[in-house]
Amino acid sequence: MAIRVRNPIRINPLDTVDKVGVGVKLPFNRNNIFTQDFTTKDHVKSKLINLLLTDPGERIFQPLFGVGLKRLLFEQEIDSETLRERVNNQSQIYIPEISVDNIQVKPDGNYVYLTVNYTLLFNNENDGITLSFTNTNTNTL
Repeated sequence: MAIRVRNPIRINPLDTVDKVGVGVKLPFNRNNIFTQDFTTKDHVKSKLINLLLTDPGERIFQPLFGVGLKRLLFEQEIDSETLRERVNNQSQIYIPEISVDNIQVKPDGNYVYLTVNYTLLFNNENDGITLSFTNTNTNTL
């Protein structure tokens, strides 16, 4: 008699090998500059943070890589539709292992909080990140 599992647990093959890094963890830290991600879920999160914080033209040999959040978030009015389009387009190209579900921008005084919720396509697991930005451009006359 065969046993049928209704909701099988899917694991990326890279996650089955202990102590083998999947990629470089972001952000870098002061003590150990190059730490590693050991699971695909953690590495996807690092890749998304890198994609969001990079401006187009900043990455060598990939001039279209990056969302350019800093320029978009500190304009007079935040165009959330343009932001959503950029994040969706860039993530489809450079992080095809996720599907972006929701993007939320919340201004709070001198800070802007950006939350991106996404689904990992290989196991349908939901995850998200929240980044905070502050306008450090304090030009005074």
